[in-house]
Amino acid sequence: MPSLATLMTCLAFAAPQGPGAALSAAVAVRGDTGLSPAEAYASANARVEDHVREQWQQRASRLAEQRLPFWVPSLTVEQSLRRWLADLPVTELVDCVDREDRERVHEFGNSYQTTLWVAEDPQASQRSERQLRDELRRVERRTAVRFGGVAAGWLSLAVLIAWLDRLSRGYMSGRLRLLGVCAGVALPAFAILL
Repeated sequence: MPSLATLMTCLAFAAPQGPGAALSAAVAVRGDTGLSPAEAYASANARVEDHVREQWQQRASRLAEQRLPFWVPSLTVEQSLRRWLADLPVTELVDCVDREDRERVHEFGNSYQTTLWVAEDPQASQRSERQLRDELRRVERRTAVRFGGVAAGWLSLAVLIAWLDRLSRGYMSGRLRLLGVCAGVALPAFAILL
C-alpha cells in the first residue's frame, strides 16, 4: 500500500507551459473490471494507450493551429495528424511508475481491476514533438506545392482552351469555355484530395 505522501505526489499535476510540456507527475488510469488479473491488466493498458493518444491528439491540434498558416486546408491537416497519431509509439511515451490491483469477491466469483500510474517520459515526449513539428512542416510544403500545381494547371488549361478556340476559329467558344470552367473547378479538389 503506497504512503499518503506518495499518493499526494502522484495526484499533483504540473501546469503545462506549452503544447509540448510534459506532465511532471503520474496520472492514474483505471481499467475496466475483468474476471481475471490478466484481463484487468490488459484493460488498464488499453486505457493508458487511449489516454496517451487523446493527450497527443489535443497537443497536435493545438500545435497545428499555432504553426500552420490559414491557407492549409483543415482536411489535409486532419488526415496527416491521423496518420501521425496512428504511428505514434504510445508505449514509449509513458513509464508505468506504480500499479494497483484490486480484487473483489462476489457470490459468482472474483473480479479484478487494475489501476496504472503512468508518467510521461520527457525525452520521448520531446522526440515525438519534434517529429510532429517536422510532419506539420511537410504538410505545409506539400500544400504549397499542390497550390502551385493548381496555378500551373489553370495557366496550362487557359492556354489550351485559347489555342483550341483559335484552332476552331471561334466555332466552339462557348463549349470550350464551359469545359475549361468545369476542369478549372475540379482541379483544386483533385489536388487537395490527392
